[in-house]
Amino acid sequence: MPNRAEPIARIRLARSVRRLLVLPLLLVVGGGAAIAAGLVIAVGTNGVIAAAAGGLLVLIGLLMALWLLSIRLEVEESAIGVTWLGGGRVYPLTAGPVTRVRLRGPNASRLRARSRALGWGLGRGRLRGHEAIEVVRLAPTDTAILVPTERGRLAIAAASEDELLDALSRAARARQRLDALAEAAPVVEPAPPPAAPEPELPPPPMTGIERALLERRLAEEREAAETAEAPAAAAEAERAAAEPEVEDVPSPLPAPAPSTSRAARVRGRVAIRRPKPNVALIFLPLIGAGAAWGIGLAAGRMPEPGSDLARLTSLALVLAGPATSVGAIMAMARWPRIVGVVVAAGLAASVFIGRALIGA
Repeated sequence: MPNRAEPIARIRLARSVRRLLVLPLLLVVGGGAAIAAGLVIAVGTNGVIAAAAGGLLVLIGLLMALWLLSIRLEVEESAIGVTWLGGGRVYPLTAGPVTRVRLRGPNASRLRARSRALGWGLGRGRLRGHEAIEVVRLAPTDTAILVPTERGRLAIAAASEDELLDALSRAARARQRLDALAEAAPVVEPAPPPAAPEPELPPPPMTGIERALLERRLAEEREAAETAEAPAAAAEAERAAAEPEVEDVPSPLPAPAPSTSRAARVRGRVAIRRPKPNVALIFLPLIGAGAAWGIGLAAGRMPEPGSDLARLTSLALVLAGPATSVGAIMAMARWPRIVGVVVAAGLAASVFIGRALIGA
């Protein structure tokens, strides 16, 4: 993160620790269950794989908890900085009104954020269904302060809105002082451009004798040039007469069809908005693998512990459950469009495993 000026104030954000830690706690619990299954149920290589996948889930959950608890907000003279463990983001301030929006209760505005299902939001969001904004809301507060920035309006859920508004007013006064100092500074006038060069005077007119001599010399030069080019033109004509004529043959290939313009193709398409992946999709593979394992236990069709079939079954459940959840988390961070494909693959694997456990 680039070096920034000393902040005017550090604003305390409204936090709901229980809501912030729901997803990290579920990841830690799921990882612990995978570690226990790898150490107790599965043996050998499959147990090591299950334990490693569980350890990865636990590590992701702990890092997510630290990331959420480390989010801070700072107000500077010309920007608002949001920092967290290992990074941050700067929102340069712009001219515009600072307003308060109601998010809960009567006449509340609708705010859609990526993690709205967990009661908090961070990053991009959409207000009233059409305005793209940035959100820093770590608790389900009734209101939020909208601050105009170069990235769009920034919705901030502060622990004390009066403290945030006071810091913003101090930042505005500091910017006004800087602007006044800039206007009072002496203005350096640019150096005058260099004078244009004087135009050259035309040559004096020729007399009648000088013009006649010039025309005679030009005529002699043309006659000498035509005399030198005559032998070359005759040789070229003889060589062209000796060569056989070549008749143009039309090409047998059909003419290319006229291409449709890109604008016409775009007009013919139907605009379909892709739905954004929900955080709840991460837990579907765990639920599916747990359901397949429970079906096998209820039906009494689980393989004998320690056998090759038991090890293969444990490996399949780990890959369909915890490993797929890890893949969904990675896809949500980098490639959100394929989260549904990853989750669907894990659920399909759980269905096949459950079908194999209960028998045909």
